[in-house]
Amino acid sequence: MAHSSESNDIGESTVIRRLWPYEAGLFREHFTRLDPESRAMRFGGAVHDSFIDTYVNSAMTGSGLVYGAFACGELRGVGEIRFITSQYPWNAEAAFSVEQDWQNRGLGDALLERIIAVARNRTVSGLDLWCRTSNGRIRKLAEKHGAELEFNSDETHGRFTMPWPTPVSMIEEFFGEAIGLSGALRQLSAGSAHPASAA
Repeated sequence: MAHSSESNDIGESTVIRRLWPYEAGLFREHFTRLDPESRAMRFGGAVHDSFIDTYVNSAMTGSGLVYGAFACGELRGVGEIRFITSQYPWNAEAAFSVEQDWQNRGLGDALLERIIAVARNRTVSGLDLWCRTSNGRIRKLAEKHGAELEFNSDETHGRFTMPWPTPVSMIEEFFGEAIGLSGALRQLSAGSAHPASAA
């Protein structure tokens, strides 16, 4: 499930980077800050905090990858990619969540762009995205990035067909992660528990 933004006005204080297992607490706190509607959109219904704890532990220790959108040094959005096949052709699923006060600022757009790049660079052939049919924002965002959509009464399925990676796509992901990592290391060296953003 996903709930995200479609405009793109993020500033230089926003960075997209991978979240690591030692940052599970940041991931959990993000989910607890979601308003009830955004949480229901993300998980397909109301969920308890105990479910969140189990989900975060699984996401951070499983085979998937988790990426965060940091705005002004705080985690405000999360994108996830989970690999659902164990042999080629690889397939994967994506999911997103953005905190209410940070929706419609381009965080979801930036997260989806990074997840698509990550999938492409790992030779994923197809990336799936599911959302409620009523979630017009994520549908428009998926269409913007080239997904083919299938609708039913309750749920919409988006399918991204991935091109082969190129040296340029690999370099773009590498430098994006390097920028995020440098900001995180600076913040850690300053003695803070929260990774910093970087321009």
